[in-house]
Amino acid sequence: MIDCARCASPLEEGDLRCAVCALTIADEAIPAVDARARVLRCTVCGAAIEFDPRRQAPACVFCRSVMEIEQPHDPVEAARTYVPFAIDRAAATTTLRQWLAKRGWLAPATLHDEAVLESLTAVYWPAWVVSAKAQVTWTADSDHGARRSAWAPHAGELPLTFDRIIVTASRGLATHEAHALAPFYDLASAQPVEWSNVSVESFDAQRSAARAAIHAAVEQRARTAVEQHIPGQRYRNVHVACLVERLTTDRVALPAWVLAYRFRGKLYRAVVHGSRPAIVVGRAPIDWPKLVRIAAVVLAVAAIIAAIVLTR
Repeated sequence: MIDCARCASPLEEGDLRCAVCALTIADEAIPAVDARARVLRCTVCGAAIEFDPRRQAPACVFCRSVMEIEQPHDPVEAARTYVPFAIDRAAATTTLRQWLAKRGWLAPATLHDEAVLESLTAVYWPAWVVSAKAQVTWTADSDHGARRSAWAPHAGELPLTFDRIIVTASRGLATHEAHALAPFYDLASAQPVEWSNVSVESFDAQRSAARAAIHAAVEQRARTAVEQHIPGQRYRNVHVACLVERLTTDRVALPAWVLAYRFRGKLYRAVVHGSRPAIVVGRAPIDWPKLVRIAAVVLAVAAIIAAIVLTR
């Protein structure tokens, strides 16, 4: 492995610039890898999967829209390991039905019975697994030493090590969906890639191009870590700055079941965790007439209370 000439961070195959300091890498620094491949790109949600003519996959596995063939100009990242599925199709379907039945009082009462499952697809979504060392400086206000004021300023610096931070490289999954699923994967169970008949979403950017997302993930983890170093019982306005010294990444594919269901003519999507079925992220319809009735009752009660107060 070659290190960056400026910051000594490890460089990886396919890097066009350093993922830490953004120094452009000379063409001869890292051997070129011919990883170009045809990619199917969804025309609606932007998800991409590698194109295999034998698979005949014209529909997006995330939103079921039409896909078009794309020929990338740069090498395409590829997952090196994957976390196997721990739940099968039947368990994913059961999980969806249970999830629909628990959408709360704002959902239509007939949602569980009338929802029609349109598609259920096993997919692997791509992610970087980041490990890094960083020198972290922080500032915050706390009640420690505040004296007559409610808050007093504090600051500090400490070295931190970050291990196995999952950063999404998917466009098929929304960022909030990936963030909800990521903490519950057992990365220790990852295996070398040996794909079976599942849909594989391609990485949409190289590691160096995802530098901002990776640094944001490191800063978020750092903000949580420094909170235990802030003196006092209460604190606010926590800010951190990370000087990343070493950063390495693994490319991994993570399992999920993508379900499309239809309710009263409208299509909705839900994503079931491929390892832990209790984790479901998705959209559900809202019973707007019920919501209007509730709002009317609330306004009526508020008006009555206001009238009583004014007459006193």
